[in-house]
Amino acid sequence: MKIAIIGGTGDIGEGLALRLARQNDVIIGSRDAAKAAEAANNYNKVLKERGMKDDIRGMSNEDAAKNAEAVILAVKYQVAVPTLDALNKAGALTNQIVITPIVPMTKPKLCAFSPPPCGSATKECCAVITPGVRMVSTFQTLPAPRLANLDDKLGFDVIVCADDEAAKKTVMGLAEQLGDIRALDGGSLEEAPLIESLTPLLINLAIKNKTKPLSIKFV
Repeated sequence: MKIAIIGGTGDIGEGLALRLARQNDVIIGSRDAAKAAEAANNYNKVLKERGMKDDIRGMSNEDAAKNAEAVILAVKYQVAVPTLDALNKAGALTNQIVITPIVPMTKPKLCAFSPPPCGSATKECCAVITPGVRMVSTFQTLPAPRLANLDDKLGFDVIVCADDEAAKKTVMGLAEQLGDIRALDGGSLEEAPLIESLTPLLINLAIKNKTKPLSIKFV
């Protein structure tokens, strides 16, 4: 599958790129195409050292989205809507699946879930996407440092929410390519606030208990 990771030069983008590139055509997007190309080159070096397929490409956000079937919005909450607006104005979003792992939260000392009036970052993003684009909410509970460590088998569950069942099934399949991951159907996008609120909880638990980054496993 052709997957664009918008904001793929940092944080969760790195781990998603490295892991999804094993079975997909991954494109790193950035506002600065040169920065995207540099990140893609660095990720390819990691993959090549492991004898893996090393053909990640780097482009501007707009070109990355235009060339993809699925677009992962791996940007900070504060720039999510402006980023989607820019993609819309460039005609970069038509009928792709857009995947959002975005969480609205503040961090004065510990993290706090700070949803917009509509209730979730997912719903806020839905309000600005063009007709035909299918939104999927997932990956909020994946800890970025562990995702980027290819020696970590993970062993987590991820919850996937979407209104479009075909898009949900596709993204559940992508989630299970990341490692020892079980993708669980979390229902419609109305459930997204419940999933987004787990992220600050996990971060705070790790801070308070002085553990490595935490995720979830339902048993």
